[in-house]
Amino acid sequence: LPSAPTPIREPDLLRFADFRRAIRVSAGLEPPMTVRLTRFRDGSAVLAICRSHVLMDGTSAWAFIGDWARAARGEEMIAGRASGLEEGLPGRAEVDALFVERFGEPLRARFASTKMALVRSIMRVAGPPVVSTADLERPRVFFSDADIAALKAAATPSTPGSWVSTQEAIAAYLVLTVGRALLPASSKGRVAIAYILDPRKAIGRSATETFGCGLAVVSLTFEGLLQLSLPEIAGKLHEAAQTEMSLKEAGQRWRMMGGCVKDGIEFALMNKIMPKKWEYDVALTLNNQSKRELPNFGAAGGGCSAESFVTNAGPTVMLPAAGGIDVLLDPTTILRQAKSARARAAAVKAIVEGKPAA
Repeated sequence: LPSAPTPIREPDLLRFADFRRAIRVSAGLEPPMTVRLTRFRDGSAVLAICRSHVLMDGTSAWAFIGDWARAARGEEMIAGRASGLEEGLPGRAEVDALFVERFGEPLRARFASTKMALVRSIMRVAGPPVVSTADLERPRVFFSDADIAALKAAATPSTPGSWVSTQEAIAAYLVLTVGRALLPASSKGRVAIAYILDPRKAIGRSATETFGCGLAVVSLTFEGLLQLSLPEIAGKLHEAAQTEMSLKEAGQRWRMMGGCVKDGIEFALMNKIMPKKWEYDVALTLNNQSKRELPNFGAAGGGCSAESFVTNAGPTVMLPAAGGIDVLLDPTTILRQAKSARARAAAVKAIVEGKPAA
């Protein structure tokens, strides 16, 4: 082709990226990372990077790309591989204690290791699809800087001194708008909102340290969505940010996960801490990457920063974009109640057109 397609969107990843099956990567049968560069006749190019959490989590991937860009500009690289992560991880007794403290019961992991070993052995042969097509078909909604400012103002409770973060405002707006668009008036409005957080700060690690499973899931549930206002929902999220959705809690959950990984029972923990979307009328799991650096590869990249990212990382992900934030909506969670393409389109339209006026 004479030039790269414009714009490039998630379905194009099947064409430009070298995906591998995660289960085969964990078994050592395929590489944990692939890089593919596609050049076009006009000098434009597409750089696609695929990596396993065995090697790098999301923060590590951003650090890696940022360092690559710095190296291309002739600058010093700043990222470094973490060491000593295994030290201080809890044993099974402490994991159970942490679990009881949060959920009121010990972790039910009987037969978990055996079952997962069996599943893994089968999947190494048959294997799931290389990549879920649902992750490549997410509607993309752009929030300009002006949109975000107006949304935060509209979402802030009227109590003097109140404020909400961009993440809280967008999460509250998404669940309320989707609920109003898709739920019947008689709905109980049961909501689950989960954040996928980077626990590095909570565990005393630098944001530029790279390692594998550096994430933690924290969540909040409530009912009566359709009877609540935008500031009331954002206020709930802001209050929860001090307790069950705090950075400190994210650090503790990361430690629990690390302890479970040592015993091969991490899936038992994930089954408990991830909200079960079928139990709620609206479910949102948000992966906020909006403050990441848009890389500039210098002359090799055209002398300017990237305008946006395409990714199959999920579930619903917030990404940096020139002049604002892109939000990729996961159809299997936040749009799960859309039973038809028409209903889904109506919900997305409501999100795009319902943003408070800037």
